[in-house]
Amino acid sequence: MEGSPERSVFVTVDAKGRATLPEDVRRTLGIRGGDVLLLERTPHGTYELVPASLVPKDQLWFYHPEMQARIARAEASLAEGRSTTTRTLQEAQDFLDSLKRPIKTKR
Repeated sequence: MEGSPERSVFVTVDAKGRATLPEDVRRTLGIRGGDVLLLERTPHGTYELVPASLVPKDQLWFYHPEMQARIARAEASLAEGRSTTTRTLQEAQDFLDSLKRPIKTKR
């Protein structure tokens, strides 16, 4: 097919271990200079080149499965029209306080 990348592309590795990906491959994968790529080992013993992104440590909490499930539930609630609107900061704080569960004390 004209205009589409080839199924196989040869890449030469230089003496320092660097390789340059052809422009059409970079374009197809959406790779730009400075992007991070992951070489992932396959069950066949080969490697697959996968575009990746690094997540700062202070943002890792967002990707935890429990947090992703909570976000999905919140987005579903919003999509169903379940939300609360407040007009002032105090109203917002009062609403948030009303959602807190009481702390159980030991007897």
